[in-house]
Amino acid sequence: MQWDDAAVARWLEPLSSRSGELAEIFGERRREVSVTWTDGRLGDVRVRREEGVSARWRFGRDERLAFVAGANEASVREAVRSLRTISGREPLPIRNPRASKSGQTEESDAENEGTAWVDLQRWSRRLTGILGRHAPRHRFLWRVCETERRVVASGLAAPSPSSSISRRRLVSVEGTLTAASRHGDEQRPIAFHAPDAEGTADELKAVLVAATAPRDRPVAPGDGETDVVLAQGCAAVLFHEILGHAMEADAARSALSAPLREDARVAVAELDVLDDPRRLDLFGGYERDDEGVAPRAVKLLHSGRVGSRLTDRSHAARGGSSGHARRAGPAEAPMPRCSNVVVPAGSATSEEIARRLNNGIWIEDFRGGSAQVAAGTFRLPFTRARRVRRGRFTEELGAGVLAGRTLEALQGVEAVLGREARPCRSLGWCSRDGQVVPVQGESPDVLIRGLSVRSSR
Repeated sequence: MQWDDAAVARWLEPLSSRSGELAEIFGERRREVSVTWTDGRLGDVRVRREEGVSARWRFGRDERLAFVAGANEASVREAVRSLRTISGREPLPIRNPRASKSGQTEESDAENEGTAWVDLQRWSRRLTGILGRHAPRHRFLWRVCETERRVVASGLAAPSPSSSISRRRLVSVEGTLTAASRHGDEQRPIAFHAPDAEGTADELKAVLVAATAPRDRPVAPGDGETDVVLAQGCAAVLFHEILGHAMEADAARSALSAPLREDARVAVAELDVLDDPRRLDLFGGYERDDEGVAPRAVKLLHSGRVGSRLTDRSHAARGGSSGHARRAGPAEAPMPRCSNVVVPAGSATSEEIARRLNNGIWIEDFRGGSAQVAAGTFRLPFTRARRVRRGRFTEELGAGVLAGRTLEALQGVEAVLGREARPCRSLGWCSRDGQVVPVQGESPDVLIRGLSVRSSR
């Protein structure tokens, strides 16, 4: 994405001359390689490339967005010209030729294609060995997604061209594997999402080893109220749903906003929950948000009290945006979204937490989740769990749904947290109003009293 930030800033000046006006250019290039893997054999290979630029203007509740395919200076000029026209401002003079529909040259296509095949070959060597040894029978969709984003915004200090561009490479593996149980083979779901880093393959291997461990035949978890331990980081899914979305600045009124006020106590003093986009080791991390703002960690709960909102520039208070403006793509306007929900660790071992649970269920993974922010309710499906009786693990439990109300769940958190916080790699993508963005979380083991569970039917 080559353009002169200073020139683009001058083009945006007529759109941000009044106090309260926001104007920006957002460009994105995205390349995704996806491969199907079946029992160690590569199937369909697909390479998708997209790029585009949008110019946005906002004043109060009035907003305009102009999108142009391509990600070069000609595309930027056309987007600004369109935005100035639909906003009733003096049009930008036509000087550069219109960008092609694809916005790419044959040379850049070839370069991207070559990089995609390098990615595929590198990961093919890794996955062939890992799957052949630890999960020989499987059906997976493997994806690596690389994004490059660049923002020029009015009212912000102009960063250097290198720091105005943010890049991320993310890896996803989703599907099923066949594992041996003591009563025959069974299909088990797998979801793994992580930044593409040196240790990602080793982490995936550990997940597959755990997923293929022998298990007893599960029994139905039953219906009713129970105490629950959310282990192996999966408490992050719960807090993502009931806190992350509720604290987005444009969210509907929720159980945390009425009749409660900010700083009201809703949980034990030992519980802190943050949203931290700066955690680049997690799937939802980034160095700058999609309005060009460097993000900061926001406490959703601090010592059990209601914390601060996640804001973008349109919803920022006196302290300014928290750097949580996010877009699903360049054709979309940014909105405040959560990123990485992080719960700091406590001091208890897993054995101590199991003894404190006494009787209940132990859950280590969820398969998605949903929350009704205004109603203050949530629903989290799981495929497997363990029964705990008198502090000891007993029978395997099959699929079920954990549900409850936001305030009751927060008030049910015990003042004891596990000593190790673990990333929840099964949490990777979040959809809101049709816009999908990468998210994740990290949490220690968390004990919650009095949640509702029912068997999946």
